[in-house]
Amino acid sequence: MRLRNIRNSHPLAYAAAACALAVICFNVVPVDALDPLTASLSQTVLAALCMFGVLAAFDPSSLKGRRQGSASISPFPLACGALLFMALAAGIVSALLLPPGGLGEGPRHSLDPAASPEEVALFLLLCLATGAFEEALFRGIVFKGFAAALAKEGRNRPVLVAALVQALVFGLLHVTASTSLAPAASGAVAAAQTAAKPLQAALFGFVMAGVFARTGSLWLLVGVHAAFNALSEAPLFVLTGSLPSTYITGQPADLAVLLATTVLLVPLAVSAARFLKRTDHQG
Repeated sequence: MRLRNIRNSHPLAYAAAACALAVICFNVVPVDALDPLTASLSQTVLAALCMFGVLAAFDPSSLKGRRQGSASISPFPLACGALLFMALAAGIVSALLLPPGGLGEGPRHSLDPAASPEEVALFLLLCLATGAFEEALFRGIVFKGFAAALAKEGRNRPVLVAALVQALVFGLLHVTASTSLAPAASGAVAAAQTAAKPLQAALFGFVMAGVFARTGSLWLLVGVHAAFNALSEAPLFVLTGSLPSTYITGQPADLAVLLATTVLLVPLAVSAARFLKRTDHQG
């Protein structure tokens, strides 16, 4: 009970401490002796376990399957289905447009898989761990922490503002993941990718906050997020056998896929904003 009181009394400190713990998790795993896939999986699993440990100790209600009064969730299966269809389409298009020997060499002509079944299994586990970590931290901890802090201060629309804040933080996280360039990635295309990826991530995070506010189910978010990552990235991973080192490839085809998914997220974000506003009015 004492830990829950700390979370309720100091929600911003609680969220900041969880973010600091996540950073530590990604720096304590000795990755030098591991291949990139195993290293990334080890770091992400550790971070996910720590975030769920934080929730279990400070906010166990977040781990319940569904909050009371959320039986009617008819718009949200449609939203989740749209997200997953979008991810699958993006994954297939990215795989079909993959250059045969790397970047800048035109469309791929061979669809022979390069990843082994064991590597694909590890990749899918990474998608699950990533979904668990990011949803626990950004929606379960940061979103709820900011909403509680804003409500405590008597601010207007605390849930909507908290959703915007965590979405911006989530998008900024993808700025750091977008700073390195692939070989020959430069010019207007690379610049557009650098700007669009954080926007896409922020829109995705905002939509997920809306789903969480409506359903109260962190597990639903983890499943949707993991499936989104798997559907959008698995086709390319199967063909290359390696994790992408950067979002900034400098390839027009990759930019087109990124912009298309960003635009398609806008109506879902608008729908989420409408519900978040209603949640504030009801609160």
